Amino acid sequence: MKRNARFRLIEMTGMATVLAALAMPAAAQERQAGPQDSQTADSSVQTEDDAIVVTGLRESLRRAVDIKRSADNIVDSIVAEDIGKLPDQNIAEAIQRIPGVTISRDNGEGQFITVRGLGPAFSTALYNGRILATENQGREFSFDILPAELINRVDVSKTPTSSQVEGGIASTVDMYTARPFDFGKTKLVVSAQGNYDKMRGQVSPQASGLFSTTFGGGNFGILGAFSYIDRKIEGRRIFTDGWEANQSLDFNRDGTPEFTGVSLPTYVEYGVNETNRKRLSALLTAQARLSDALVLTVDGLYSKLDVNDDNKVFFVYGGPGDVRSGTVDANNTLTSYTGIASGPMFTNQIRPRLAKTYQVGGNLEYKGDGPLSGFLDLSWSKATDDTGGNQAWFESNLAAPGYSPSGVSFALQNGLPVYSGLGAFDTTNAKVGYLTYEGVSVADEIYQLNSELKYEAEAGPLRAITAGFNYSDRKKERFSYKTPDALQSVFGGVTVPQSVFGDTADASDFFGIDMFPNGFPAYAAADLAAYLLTDAGINASTNPTATRAALAANGGDLGVVLLPSNSGSAQERTIGGFAQASFAGNLGSHAWSGNLGVRYTRTKVTSRGFGQEILSITTPPGLDPIVNLSAPQAITEKGSYDEWLPSANVKVDVVKDVVFQAAVAKTLTRATLSDLLLIRNINPRPRERAITDGNPGLQPMVGWNYDAALTWYIDRSSFVSAAVFQKDLKNLSELVTSTIQVLGFDFQRTRPENVGDDRIRGVEFSGQYTFTGLPAPLDGLGVQGNVSFVGDEGNTYNLVGFYEKGPLQMRLAYNHRDAYEQTARGNRGQPVDVAAYGIWDASINFALNDHFTVFAQGLNLFNEKTFLYSVFKERVITYESYGPRYALGIRANF
Repeated sequence: MKRNARFRLIEMTGMATVLAALAMPAAAQERQAGPQDSQTADSSVQTEDDAIVVTGLRESLRRAVDIKRSADNIVDSIVAEDIGKLPDQNIAEAIQRIPGVTISRDNGEGQFITVRGLGPAFSTALYNGRILATENQGREFSFDILPAELINRVDVSKTPTSSQVEGGIASTVDMYTARPFDFGKTKLVVSAQGNYDKMRGQVSPQASGLFSTTFGGGNFGILGAFSYIDRKIEGRRIFTDGWEANQSLDFNRDGTPEFTGVSLPTYVEYGVNETNRKRLSALLTAQARLSDALVLTVDGLYSKLDVNDDNKVFFVYGGPGDVRSGTVDANNTLTSYTGIASGPMFTNQIRPRLAKTYQVGGNLEYKGDGPLSGFLDLSWSKATDDTGGNQAWFESNLAAPGYSPSGVSFALQNGLPVYSGLGAFDTTNAKVGYLTYEGVSVADEIYQLNSELKYEAEAGPLRAITAGFNYSDRKKERFSYKTPDALQSVFGGVTVPQSVFGDTADASDFFGIDMFPNGFPAYAAADLAAYLLTDAGINASTNPTATRAALAANGGDLGVVLLPSNSGSAQERTIGGFAQASFAGNLGSHAWSGNLGVRYTRTKVTSRGFGQEILSITTPPGLDPIVNLSAPQAITEKGSYDEWLPSANVKVDVVKDVVFQAAVAKTLTRATLSDLLLIRNINPRPRERAITDGNPGLQPMVGWNYDAALTWYIDRSSFVSAAVFQKDLKNLSELVTSTIQVLGFDFQRTRPENVGDDRIRGVEFSGQYTFTGLPAPLDGLGVQGNVSFVGDEGNTYNLVGFYEKGPLQMRLAYNHRDAYEQTARGNRGQPVDVAAYGIWDASINFALNDHFTVFAQGLNLFNEKTFLYSVFKERVITYESYGPRYALGIRANF
């Protein structure tokens, strides 16, 4: 992260004044009845019989405003407009409408969130108040694991209270599901739709349902819900794996380089990825009112996400020593050249994501007539990703007789890398190259206990004293697998039989470049592997006897083995507690409230792995080097730390319907779990020699957060707000690279270290307005908007226009993030920048009657591309698209 000092208090104040002035005309509408208390999980508007009243998008906005206004800390919320119906199809995509929140996508679908310029690991994700295990190697949560249909409300707390679980310097995101007692009666909701992804050209099914009922005089209830989607999509991508910087180019090999300090790509691939994203999720909740004051809730969650990437890839590679001529621009970027090292290569790259998530929990809540209330919550959560051994890379060389890599030319076409002179893509010339199965499997398991006891008081300004205790035991395991080195290149040079080839990869219209007018050859890795294991395939290898011996040593196939030095576990045992006092009163005619508290947390970390010494590095002729390691030895490292985390929030009614909030808090984010592992990954390739290590001794990152917000509540559905914030960060974890000697070779060793401090400042403006004062039918119009300025971390803005009147509801939304630097040291050790990104979504709903609604949706309407580059835009790293998506469906509600 870069230090950003652009924002000064006078600028913040000035912009807030302008925003308030623009909103003044809206004062014509009176604010309606005061908000309901929304501090608990259920903030729904209710009737006398406790049944939820849902009246669509406008009501969901009203309930979100209620939550925002009644909370003492600064919080923004997304509330479902109907049971299990968030305004967007994906939780991450719904959250991105909140000021300061942006998302990153996987296969075009929202996965991770960034809040106020801080990445996914800086936000704590809770599911009904509990930390949910994640299938990622770190602690960042994948929001595409949970379908939007199962979530009724999402709160994003930007300032913490002491009662909240620590871990999120950026935010705490709590996702709530519906409970049987929310309804007080039998409820059934079902939905079915077809999704059409334009680039794949196929319709995919999606369905969801919820059933809830109470019985035994309303003292018992059960709720079940499910969601299923089998989405068929296609993506296209250009990927360079970064640009090598500060290179010298000696075209005529006379020892005097024509250019120095040049950046050039050494690997470029073009991929057509047909992907199936299949997700099945379900939850079950039971509640029992044990007495008038005691409620028991037991709930379970299951979610299974299978993403089966089947990427057909064409690629070439080469280094500075292969370049024979070229041109360099003013940025020292090699923009055209002649000469590479490889033939025209292609591969079947399989990169699945096979994730499962579970959670089971029980909550006993006491709320009597007296001043005491509280709860005890126990839960278990587990997440896995069984990718290990299921990834594949099976490459072949298409070089025709007489092909010369020195004659291949590179140029930029429409700003994208293009090669010519590769010859005809004749499959009869295809020869097997490097191949492997590989992958990393992850398991994350959490046991949690949370408790809270609250005493409500009326002693002057003191309103309540709350105290609590929490304990968690979390273990993250990583298992790395790969086909043995002896088998990865043993079939090099074997002719690929024509029977292995499948349909040509359709790359004829590839981002407007003209490299593949007829596509490029493709096959399935499994089909090629099956042939290579036959007698014909083995006999075609350079040394059939050695090939058979290597296969026999591996069980007769190309399967994977565990890599001990790249596998391990990290276990965190955390114990903590908090005490918090809540206050309220009046300063003359100005009501005020707030809280003051402190949280203590102590964490013990145990990292386990395997140590292996590098004994030798051998390089078979024409093949990649092989690292020979000593026998693995189990190793263990332990560490611990503790922190006191004070916090204070205050809220004052400045004038009627204008509320000022301020907060200060010390927060922490623990080092990402993958960085705590005792692992070592070794890359012995001569141009890329690198060793990557974990660091169990990492300390938590700590921040002091300062926030202020001013909000004018125009009416129950409308408001304008301005907020400023500053985060002073210490112990930031960054990757540090140094050069070390191993067996006479120079390796770049990279490991995470606590090295950095930073300060992030920002300004947020947000608002929404419903035009109920306009004459019909215009009184159904409404607008939402927000803008966040976080400087170098990427400014963002959202704009949503909607119309809701009678049976008709329409919505048009735009989300934009400016260009920003993703990391200062990424691919090839160079910066990675993300270009500005803006996406349009739209939806329309029409209620046929009280029970049935038909709807249509469009996502990424104008096919926005994801574009990553290094410093200058001509240095393309990733250029990717998954195209627009459309949906048509029907929803029933009884």
